[in-house]
Amino acid sequence: MRRIIVPDQDGVDSSRIQVNAAGDWQVLPPADQITQIGDAGVTAWGLINNDDLLVSGKLEVGGHSYVTGQFWVNEDIGCKSNLTFYANHDAYDDKLFNASFTEEVTIPVGQGMAGVLSANSLCRDDSIVLGLVGKVTQAPGGGATALDIGRNGGNTDEFADGIAVAVDTPIISIADGDGALTGPFYCTADAKLVFTTDANVTGTDMKVLVTIFYMKLYAA
Repeated sequence: MRRIIVPDQDGVDSSRIQVNAAGDWQVLPPADQITQIGDAGVTAWGLINNDDLLVSGKLEVGGHSYVTGQFWVNEDIGCKSNLTFYANHDAYDDKLFNASFTEEVTIPVGQGMAGVLSANSLCRDDSIVLGLVGKVTQAPGGGATALDIGRNGGNTDEFADGIAVAVDTPIISIADGDGALTGPFYCTADAKLVFTTDANVTGTDMKVLVTIFYMKLYAA
């Protein structure tokens, strides 16, 4: 086993970096000390064990990150793709599934009045839909002046009812829908969203980015 000894401030060689039999690198400071990257000072969570790790700056993980214990966040969680949370209850072998689904929908020139469908079923079967948010990312060149968003085959303006088509127009379902949805609702079948304009788009395509938030409970 190869080992790199790092003297402590008092000159005692008790901190070490070693390679185990599997070839893994291991960092182990003295008892009651922690491994620290950066000049973070006192830890917010009171880390005290020699297998605790403190990173004072940013930490980037290129692949998967696994947490077997508790996961705490003091501020915001940011996500550049779809955000999904799972929680298992071992005693009952069921699962809580919280997720968001994002899609940018294009309403091409010459379309809109008959409705344009999302590529994905943004409303999932056997889920509790919490709400929808979004914005207009590209205004039409002409024609359309108002936009409705709802479930295909159902209430076609439940998420947005006649919102403006100007770029960056925000969409919040609880405020911009037709009033039918005053809170979360249970969705019993997969459904695509339909985007309907008051007149067909002319000039240039219209684009709308939406994110829908939902949760499910089911047997694992």
